[in-house]
Amino acid sequence: MLAASMIASAAGCGASSGSDSTQAAAVETTEGAVTAKESAGVSGTFTGAAEGFGGEVTVTLTIEDGILTDVTAEGADETEDVGGRALELMPQTMTAANSVEVDGVSGATVTSNAILEAAAQALDASGGVLEKQEIAVEQHMKPGTYTGEAYGKWKEGTIEGERFGSPAIIRPTKVEVTVDETSILSVEVTDCSDTPGFIEPCIERIPAAVVEQQSVAVDAVTGATLTSQAILTGITQALNEAGADLAGFSQVAAASQESEEYTVDLVIVGAGAAGTMAAVEAMEAGIDTLVLEKCGKLGGTSVCSTGFAAIQSEQQKAAGTDTYTVESAFQELMDFCKWRSNAALVYNVLEESGAVADKIQSYWDQTDNPGVTTAGVTAHNTGKGTDKFNVLYENIIEPSGIPVMLETTAKSLIVDDGRVTGVEAEKQDGTSVTVHAKYVLVCTGGFGGNDEMLIEYLGNDNFYLNGLSTNVGDGINMCLEAGASLSDEISPHLAEFCSNKNVDFYAGYMKFINQAGFLALDPSGERFVNEEFFVTQALSYGASALRRVGYAYIIFTQDQLDAMVENGLWGVLSEETIESLKLRERIIVPSYYTLNDEMEAALAAGEAWKADSLEELGEAIGFEDQSIYQNAISDYLTVLETGEDPLFGKRADMMPDLDQGAYYAVKVISAIDGTYNGIRVNANMQALDQDYQPIEGLYVAGQDSGGFFSYPYYEGVGWTQGYAWTSGDIAAKHVISQLQQ
Repeated sequence: MLAASMIASAAGCGASSGSDSTQAAAVETTEGAVTAKESAGVSGTFTGAAEGFGGEVTVTLTIEDGILTDVTAEGADETEDVGGRALELMPQTMTAANSVEVDGVSGATVTSNAILEAAAQALDASGGVLEKQEIAVEQHMKPGTYTGEAYGKWKEGTIEGERFGSPAIIRPTKVEVTVDETSILSVEVTDCSDTPGFIEPCIERIPAAVVEQQSVAVDAVTGATLTSQAILTGITQALNEAGADLAGFSQVAAASQESEEYTVDLVIVGAGAAGTMAAVEAMEAGIDTLVLEKCGKLGGTSVCSTGFAAIQSEQQKAAGTDTYTVESAFQELMDFCKWRSNAALVYNVLEESGAVADKIQSYWDQTDNPGVTTAGVTAHNTGKGTDKFNVLYENIIEPSGIPVMLETTAKSLIVDDGRVTGVEAEKQDGTSVTVHAKYVLVCTGGFGGNDEMLIEYLGNDNFYLNGLSTNVGDGINMCLEAGASLSDEISPHLAEFCSNKNVDFYAGYMKFINQAGFLALDPSGERFVNEEFFVTQALSYGASALRRVGYAYIIFTQDQLDAMVENGLWGVLSEETIESLKLRERIIVPSYYTLNDEMEAALAAGEAWKADSLEELGEAIGFEDQSIYQNAISDYLTVLETGEDPLFGKRADMMPDLDQGAYYAVKVISAIDGTYNGIRVNANMQALDQDYQPIEGLYVAGQDSGGFFSYPYYEGVGWTQGYAWTSGDIAAKHVISQLQQ
């Protein structure tokens, strides 16, 4: 049994789930169409369709004499573990309420909105009006304890979970639900393989909320949606087994009408690396501080990071890796970006980074978390996960008197006569929060989870997000509304690996398919990059080349697929080549044993193709102009034959052959950890307005702030995290200096 599991039999919390606007829906009537609005007496079956998360969602209403007798919702492309709950629960609630105006399912906003829009359009097509009624369901369950299970964040067979502290063999999340004839008596989570740090708030809050509200329509824990949904799906399964009418257990709690007000010196929005380091400085200075965090856990995207970059720390000196100076690092970074970054900011961050690493390590040394385990020339390795943050808040920051309000989302900045004087926020249960502050520090992690902002600022949303979907640009948008200006280098934080939007390559080894030197073609069928860059300069040249073309096709043979399944990269590259590339250890493991299953999934989803010849492969992919593809193949076969690549200069030892089929092509897109560069700041992390002047009272740090980076990303690891820790420190120190004047 899970050590952290709990049996819920008392108080919990819950809130309503708001419904955003959705796209227009297409509607058809299958029978019983009417020509004029009628308040009653309408009968027939009416269907609407709206765009959901993955594709079209259809809703069919069956109406008899103005009574909604049946509702079905279908969406083949919606995610089973998130949108699937909305497809199951909302139709039952609509039928019981005799209304298409019901609450959506928390954590499944897009699917919920599609269901609501499609249902509303179907009703409009009927010409009738439904009279909403109170949901009154008489339960007749068989008393007892029932079980349910579902996979959450990590699915069966994934290799990624173990890197975040989950078991090597992923098991489904399991729950036990005890009921009598009419009520849910208790809920217990008995097993969960999801990420430590994410699962605890779900186990603590969701079972208690289900029991208290007598509902499976409770709010998901913000930032842990997949784990939340797995628990709720398991509870739903158990209730079905008990014979429950889910319409009676699907009501959403009313939003709180309460309000809270605080007055502090500094309010920090975001508890990732930047916010945490700022809180440490504020703690040491003894200034009155409050931290707001929208998620139900601490650490932000930084929990996905294995470490951070810093220069001349004590850890480096002790390890003998302190040969890299601030001056040499500054010159290297500025040369790399062609001086497009803010030189004063870059130097300030580099100069402070070593002391920041030492300070945060001094606090980790007071806990049972080791903090930095190894220190390289720049990288300070801490390992992934939330524990490195939890121990700081639990043992250091909160005991000092700095409170943290989790699941509290900042909505807007308070501006008084051009000066930022606080934050308006909202708790998960709907409670409004007003924080009056002399200074505000915004560090909410960019907008990698906001497709609309990706399209607006980056040109498209053709990315696979490996970071947090809760990073949706809240902080950036608040600052813009307050008069701040954007950096002109706003960019995606590209990862070195490839991915796919419709098949989860990150769960296994397919994400490494661009690391072997295989031929890569752009959407037209033309070669576009020296494929060795996907390894040798993966974060800059390789990643930016893939982003430029939008998506690419990686081409290889059956023999090479089999060799990678058996021996990983050792099957297609020589030992000497692998040694020269200095690859990360997880890329050169002995076997890519998940590849066959991943390939089958990609083929089934239409994201991969297989053919007996290269010519047939091009036809299967469906290039618009096959001659472009054929010429590219012909030219590349010549490169393989001669070992010389006159156009791209690819090294001969990274040219896996294409001598014998069968042949595969896999469609890949850029993976991103999020975005970097946002609000323009000066070297003190003060937000700048359109005239490059500081906005009084407003500071921005971490990936919400702009100036340290340019595009493409610096070729090296840990810079975003190093910048986050250090920029938060710089901002807090400047706030303290202002308060002390």
